[in-house]
Amino acid sequence: MRTMMRGRMSSGRGLVVGLLAATLAAGCGEGEDAGDLPVDGLTDTPVGEVEQAVSGLSWPVLRQGNSGRDVVTAQYLLRHNGRTLSVNGAFDSATYSAARAFQQSKGLLADGIIGPATWEALVVPVSQGSSNNAVRAVQDQLRSRYSYTAVTVDGVFATSTNTAVRDFQTKKCLSPVDGIVGLNTWNALVAQATRCGTSSSATAQSILSSHNAGTITLWNQTFGRFDGADPLTNIQDAAAGRASKTSCYGNAPCTTVFLTNNLLNGMKNLITSRNYSYFVTAIAGADHGYGSLHFQGRAFDVDEVNGVRIYGDSAAARGFMDACRALGAIEVFGPSNDPAGHFDHIHCGW
Repeated sequence: MRTMMRGRMSSGRGLVVGLLAATLAAGCGEGEDAGDLPVDGLTDTPVGEVEQAVSGLSWPVLRQGNSGRDVVTAQYLLRHNGRTLSVNGAFDSATYSAARAFQQSKGLLADGIIGPATWEALVVPVSQGSSNNAVRAVQDQLRSRYSYTAVTVDGVFATSTNTAVRDFQTKKCLSPVDGIVGLNTWNALVAQATRCGTSSSATAQSILSSHNAGTITLWNQTFGRFDGADPLTNIQDAAAGRASKTSCYGNAPCTTVFLTNNLLNGMKNLITSRNYSYFVTAIAGADHGYGSLHFQGRAFDVDEVNGVRIYGDSAAARGFMDACRALGAIEVFGPSNDPAGHFDHIHCGW
């Protein structure tokens, strides 16, 4: 989590503007993919500066200077698409040139940045019997990121790869479980997206209605960023039955996640059965610790309860925390139990 500072002016139903700062990072929840090669050097790229994919799926944004597992995948895919370059996990000048040439060949914005539109032009369906560099990309992800050690990175989609893909699809709640690496399976591999814990759109719609009525406020930005991962957009996506975006800076995984029923029910019941009004600063977006429940669609943060800002321990803050626990939250932090990391906001996770 992060301690938060939020300057704002209220008008109408409490729309918020302001200049924000976020400091003092502290992780919540257990980390995942401990053996994964991290992506280094990622920068926060405004949404409007990267071509978006028609599918609406979120993908990592890679550019010159980055390194890591997803760069390896991109290099294999560029090789599969006829480009000559080394697969070394470093987004170097050769990778940049190959990316630009590929983008030009596909009529994409030739900026050398591998964003959503470029990813979806790069990936190709592979299945048992395929033999190429795209298969190597799948095998490398399975073995190096997801610990399928029985898979060999040899470019041959044999029985061991098929078995691993089917198991991966099952664990990510993908359908159908057919062993074919299509768009959604590629997205789950590269962006670490999941279809598990699909949210209830009706519950999300109820929360959105409470926001529209002014009972609660879902912030329309992510601490000064307008990246589509803000609480309002997260709930709007859930209400439409879509996965919600995480952010793409700091520890955020730059992917999509379905908000869980437990989270949405908790948020709704705080309003309907506990009579709370509150200001939501983060759900799936913003920067949190590795393995955070936020990035699993299971947590939200508030910095104002019943019109009073959270700033240090108080009876109001403790009461809201107790209400979260009573509604099934398994992870509750605030000024009373984590003054270093949650002095000015409350975190509730299901």
